[in-house]
Amino acid sequence: MLAAHIELILLITGLATAGALVLFLAPVTMMTMLFGQAPADALSLIIARHWGLLVCLVGALLVYAAYHAEIRVPTMVVAIVEKAAFALGIFISPFRRRTPVLVMALADAGMAAAYLMYLAGR
Repeated sequence: MLAAHIELILLITGLATAGALVLFLAPVTMMTMLFGQAPADALSLIIARHWGLLVCLVGALLVYAAYHAEIRVPTMVVAIVEKAAFALGIFISPFRRRTPVLVMALADAGMAAAYLMYLAGR
């Protein structure tokens, strides 16, 4: 079932993941909206921007993998690790009580599960 729709799944989840570009462009606004606090200093600001860029690049790779089967497996493995680590980090932190962050963590956990099911069924 997943294999028949993997291109669309990768495209949609990749575009959603690439939306983290907004964190790179507006880290103070996004961190305040999502986590309820802005980066406290220059280092935190750099880390928030960098994280947003890296997550955006994972999303771009997922979109690319939708159209290039030869990179699909390694791209999905990287995405599974990134998404599972984020979800786990949120689930064990106090930020799980913030609805937008919890939604993001649940979405990432669901995406990682879908990618795992696809890879297991290959």
